[in-house]
Amino acid sequence: MGCNLHCGFCQNWEIAHGTPPTIYLTPEQVVRMARRETPGYRNIGLAYTYSEPQVWYEFVYDTAVLAREAGLKNVLVTNGYVNEEPLRQLLPYIDAMNIDVKAFSEEYYRKVCHGDLAPVLRTVEVAREYCHVEITTLLVPGLNDDPAEIAALRDWVAALDPEIPVHFSRYFPHYKLRLEPTPIETLRRAREIAGEKLAYVYLGNVWERGAGNTYCPQCRALLIERAGYATKIVGLANGNCASCGRPVRLVRG
Repeated sequence: MGCNLHCGFCQNWEIAHGTPPTIYLTPEQVVRMARRETPGYRNIGLAYTYSEPQVWYEFVYDTAVLAREAGLKNVLVTNGYVNEEPLRQLLPYIDAMNIDVKAFSEEYYRKVCHGDLAPVLRTVEVAREYCHVEITTLLVPGLNDDPAEIAALRDWVAALDPEIPVHFSRYFPHYKLRLEPTPIETLRRAREIAGEKLAYVYLGNVWERGAGNTYCPQCRALLIERAGYATKIVGLANGNCASCGRPVRLVRG
């Protein structure tokens, strides 16, 4: 449990800043649990998430090493607020990362998150050298949803790699912030702006048809259909778009 940022809107504050009940597990126990064979049960790896994995770095590192040796995948869901040296030590054992870029504003990071933006951007730049990277931004009404700021984030991501998937998630009032939930139209507009230069843009925390679907960047054919946690491949052929043949960079388990 724990976090090295203190965002006023924290959607998981009970774990990040509260005192939840805990049990003790060794890295060896975690890997054995992940590898157990039960009828109807298939697990490809481990995700380190909900609280901030970097505050339990040593446990994550030890577990990730053992998981890789056991043929399992490691996924890190993180705020990206970490020094570069320990990050590079961990990354050879990480297969994918979802990194929160909470805003594209230093002022927002300092006032709302009590941290800095620059180290997070550096984490994205470094991580993509090692593994699959996706970015998530929780849009908070009136604080980080200005179209100009969304465009600046889009331009920065596009300069790195326009095929980095970007997720815009809906904020709900939680912890210390009591603003109204993000309007759906704000999320749609963010997707439109980002989609002008980015190949894969998604909406999160919403039950809207197509919000999580993957479309071909070239012909816009539906490639992967998602509803909640259900996923169905509908338009792929040998790693390419079945309609136009464009290669699609997918990471398979």
